[in-house]
Amino acid sequence: MTRPRATAVAALLITAAGALYAAIVASTQWEPSLGWLVQAVIHVGELLAALALGLTVANRVARGGLAAAVVGQALLAIAEVVYPGSPGLGDVLFGIGPMLTGVGLIVAGSVLVRGPDRTVWPLILGLYVFVVMTPVLIGTGGPPAPAAVWTIAGWDVLWALVAAVAVRRFTPAEAGPNREAAVVSARRPPR
Repeated sequence: MTRPRATAVAALLITAAGALYAAIVASTQWEPSLGWLVQAVIHVGELLAALALGLTVANRVARGGLAAAVVGQALLAIAEVVYPGSPGLGDVLFGIGPMLTGVGLIVAGSVLVRGPDRTVWPLILGLYVFVVMTPVLIGTGGPPAPAAVWTIAGWDVLWALVAAVAVRRFTPAEAGPNREAAVVSARRPPR
């Protein structure tokens, strides 16, 4: 990845748009026929948020957790694309992706919350998967139930906050000598 800050900014824009999209779908109970494609793009934005944050972290355990979240989000993006033609496979991927993402974010968040920034959003997002999202999706049967869609909108808002953390970590004015971003960027080879 040659432009990590651009990745973080793209993640922020996509996840913020995803939160708005989910809120519109939840409030109107209408989704376009290509909604699956929009949702796949939103999951790619979430994947970029985890990837961008991982580029700012020096701790191997946190990077491993964020890598698991990236894989989980990739599975969700694939599930969105596969589901219309193969609902069985899509359901399996929808079951695995969020769990992998949640575990990865809890692992990464447990490290990051104790780091120099005390970043809480990855941990909160990881816990949200198991404490809020999974029970609501199971209890309602998932989308298009309004409670399920609002829960997904909350998930998207939390992803936008994680992306904002990644953007902030790549902002040169805030990357002081004690920041993990400075440690990671110091390891990069010169261009």
